[in-house]
Amino acid sequence: MKLNAIKEIQKKLLHSKIEIIEATKSQTVPDWANHINSLNHQTIMFVVKGEGELYFSEHTEQIEKDALFLFLPGTTVRMNVNDNKPLLLFWIHFDRYALSHKTKEKLEFHLDDSFPAQGKLRMAGSNAMRIMGLLMSNAEIETGGRRSLYGQQLLFDLLHDILEDSAFKDDSESRRRLQATIGYMLHHYQDNVQMSEIAGIGQFHPSYFSQIFKQMMGKTPMAFLTDLRMNKAKELLLTTNNPISDIATSVGYNDAFYFSRRFKEKYGHSPSVFIHKREVKTISLSSPYTDQLYTLGHIPQAAQIYRTLPIETQELLLPEHGADPWNANREVFMKAKPDLILCKDNVLGKAKEHINDIAPIVSIPWASSDVYQHMNMISELVNCQQMASNWLNNYEKRAEIWRRKIKSKIGGATVAVCVCRDRELRMYGARNIGHVFYRSLNLSAPDKISKQMNPFPAGTGFTWTAISPDDIKDYEADFLFVAVDKDRDKQKVMHWIHTNRFWASHPAVLSNRLVFIDREKWIMYSPSGLSYQLDEAGYLLLGHK
Repeated sequence: MKLNAIKEIQKKLLHSKIEIIEATKSQTVPDWANHINSLNHQTIMFVVKGEGELYFSEHTEQIEKDALFLFLPGTTVRMNVNDNKPLLLFWIHFDRYALSHKTKEKLEFHLDDSFPAQGKLRMAGSNAMRIMGLLMSNAEIETGGRRSLYGQQLLFDLLHDILEDSAFKDDSESRRRLQATIGYMLHHYQDNVQMSEIAGIGQFHPSYFSQIFKQMMGKTPMAFLTDLRMNKAKELLLTTNNPISDIATSVGYNDAFYFSRRFKEKYGHSPSVFIHKREVKTISLSSPYTDQLYTLGHIPQAAQIYRTLPIETQELLLPEHGADPWNANREVFMKAKPDLILCKDNVLGKAKEHINDIAPIVSIPWASSDVYQHMNMISELVNCQQMASNWLNNYEKRAEIWRRKIKSKIGGATVAVCVCRDRELRMYGARNIGHVFYRSLNLSAPDKISKQMNPFPAGTGFTWTAISPDDIKDYEADFLFVAVDKDRDKQKVMHWIHTNRFWASHPAVLSNRLVFIDREKWIMYSPSGLSYQLDEAGYLLLGHK
């Protein structure tokens, strides 16, 4: 399908509604794939593992790891799987309702069973599995709840990515060349570059280059370049004290008066007014920084969100790490019209590549700064310094109360903090899960952890170290807190206690001071997370369940 047609469908998708009928996982062939009854709903299926053949509408496709399928209502499906190979399927039934009429009083929708892509899809398996896995973990939430809305947003993102992939599956070379032109502009926005020169970078004819660029990015190459310059200027206005004339020159405008005039034409106020603007519209690309904004009383236009954070905003599905693929929807960012985009430094490169023309992107150093420094830096950007000071002071007062209570109960007891997740064991220092124990409550860590933390400023540098089950002997402590996601992780630890002599002889196990905690709530390295963890740690250390 043509790129402009795909983009038009993507725009319509943004104004549609989705009802998730069922989302589940199966280790056997599902009942709807019996070739007897046709499907009543649109269906997406992801093959986590398994082999075989799938038949639908006179087509035959191979069932294989990471395969993604989409079927429309009325389709009959039959699966023939290899019984000698383990099978695991993620699948979801849903209905999509398109906007048919809009007035000031109401919106009217109609059931839309169509979709331009169906059958076996070519979308990247790792990203499809990530989204489908999140949908599976969200499936038990009641319809109408906040996490039900989260499930709908995940499905929107998956459908958008399927459309995006469909737009370029037969034209990957053109997309690669177009990305080369974007990369060139990202690195040379401050230079006096011509559009013909940029088109040549991608080996495009100038007129065709402008056309295909606008279809993909939603704006012309010249508008894209201007936005890059202006957003870099806004970033410098927010984060430096440089004179406006110097900022103008650094982003490609030798005439400061011309720069100021263009800035005012675009944003409605001069650069000097922007510096003192009190209300800043933001987007957060990091769950911890979303929590920081929420704590400061600032609600972002859109954000990556911890599932336990009770914030109402547009939820974004974004990469957790710099190596993860970027599949965020550009239209969501363009519609929000933010003044500022916040992110961790480890995803800054990808964020700049995809959305730096939409708003200035400011990265808050993640590993080299602690949670308190994160708050102070973010509060300065959104003009909420007093809120930050109040929270920090109140948190320290609460921590002091708990320190006195705990010291009177357990004295100078030592604490080890461990995570057991799937096949991994990790021992934590004074960051993330260990922050409350070692910094807020000033408890002592095992000697080996202390030695790894000591070379760095508090809460930075060292986060965790991987260990084997036998290595637990090197981390003796009076208390052992083990964070787990699932019951099988807890059962694994209990198995070691009964079968591994080093676990069985650990001082915390012998004194019945091994405590399991919920990893999802304890991995939050942000204000709401710390507040919850401080109280739970206090109650647990005092012997209250």
